[in-house]
Amino acid sequence: MTTNILDGTRVYLSGPMDFVGSRVIEKFLGWRSILSPILRALKITVLDPWNKPTIKGHKNYGQEGVVYSKEEYEKDFWTNDETRARFETDFWETVHIDLRMVDLADFIITFVPTNIYSVGTVHEIVTARLQIKPVLMISPPVKYDFFPEIAKLPDDTKKLLKFYGLKENPKGIPSQWYGNIVGGHYFFDGFGWEALELKSNDFYQRLIEDVLRNAEPEKKNEEKYKQWKKVKTWVSESKELQNLTGSVLDHVRFLEGEEGLLAKELKNPNEKNRKYFWYNMPYTPKRSVLYQIFNIASGNIPPRLQIFSHLDEDGEMQYKSYESTDDSWLLISHEDI
Repeated sequence: MTTNILDGTRVYLSGPMDFVGSRVIEKFLGWRSILSPILRALKITVLDPWNKPTIKGHKNYGQEGVVYSKEEYEKDFWTNDETRARFETDFWETVHIDLRMVDLADFIITFVPTNIYSVGTVHEIVTARLQIKPVLMISPPVKYDFFPEIAKLPDDTKKLLKFYGLKENPKGIPSQWYGNIVGGHYFFDGFGWEALELKSNDFYQRLIEDVLRNAEPEKKNEEKYKQWKKVKTWVSESKELQNLTGSVLDHVRFLEGEEGLLAKELKNPNEKNRKYFWYNMPYTPKRSVLYQIFNIASGNIPPRLQIFSHLDEDGEMQYKSYESTDDSWLLISHEDI
């Protein structure tokens, strides 16, 4: 079996935590909870801002609970300098420990839907790239059809919504700024589980099969098909991946009182009716980050397509592209020298 080159590495999971429908659901049934068991099966240490490591000598430093209230600031935020100063400093421990986890990580996986505000995510992405660490970025499609109440509105009303910040992004194409910061070869429009019922008891085995099936290229593309066959064989020979069973919640660890909070949220009619990830709408990503992770773990560092420009004899701009090895994936070995 091919060596798992991600064995012993560390990954930080970056993405919105505040501007979400429910912080409780986000922690226990959000993308981090779904993805973490797969990463651990690949022997990757997961650094998760929902489950921050304990700091020696500072037991509760930077810990972030699922219940977060801003009521103490709301009464006089705009009229009291001291309130704003406290608002500024109270969150520093969390920012500090999250950025330290970015420092410790070998690579970053980040979820950046274009309809959710998250300045902390951008901060973490930039910090990682300044340290020459690869960032795998998932930017899902955003459609009015994903919101049943909005889908029923007249077309004129939908046009007005764009002027209030709720814009569709049907292809999930991220901001052009990210092209330079992250690199377009690390853009993905989904995780790979968007067409599966995330609460099913056999979720993980169905997921692995689904990701490989959807990634299969046409046989006429011999090079990609050969690589896909290699990845498929590697996954089938991974005892850890084949032994990954159960549902998402089977792999969750609760702190005191959290299980009751989740049980209450699961009774919410909207959550009871939810079957799929990302606005309860099934879709198959054109480019799945999970297949890329399996691809890298099996020993294939994805090439970076570089485009260079030059002037021709007539002074016109011409472009030339070629593939090069992405050396941001140079990982320090944990083996004895």
